[in-house]
Amino acid sequence: MSLDAMPYIGRYSGATPNLFVATGFGKWGMSGSMLSAMILTDMIRGVENPYGELFSPSRSMLHKQLLQNGVETSRSLLRPTKPRCPHLGCALHWNSAEHSWDCACHGSRFDAQGKRLNNPATNDLKNPPPQ
Repeated sequence: MSLDAMPYIGRYSGATPNLFVATGFGKWGMSGSMLSAMILTDMIRGVENPYGELFSPSRSMLHKQLLQNGVETSRSLLRPTKPRCPHLGCALHWNSAEHSWDCACHGSRFDAQGKRLNNPATNDLKNPPPQ
């Protein structure tokens, strides 16, 4: 997911005019792929797309969410707790509504026994504590 919850679709950078990117769909890849196809096809053909700027990877990322994400990630990385996410070591929080261990940094989730439910973690928890 991007900071503003909008996918990145367009030229990768100004220095690479023939390199395009379509990413950050946050589980909306099926619908996002069609939008990406339309925008990228227009870009390659030299046709201006009315949505090109909106989804541009070079749009400004200076949003309030950037600061909030930075603070939450820093707190999670520095919090002296167990268990830690096997992805990048962030603190996990018990979600009593979902009965899962949740990682606030990147969204990995684990069941009560430590089995991975959601990515980006690729491993289960080794020793999940009791809730």
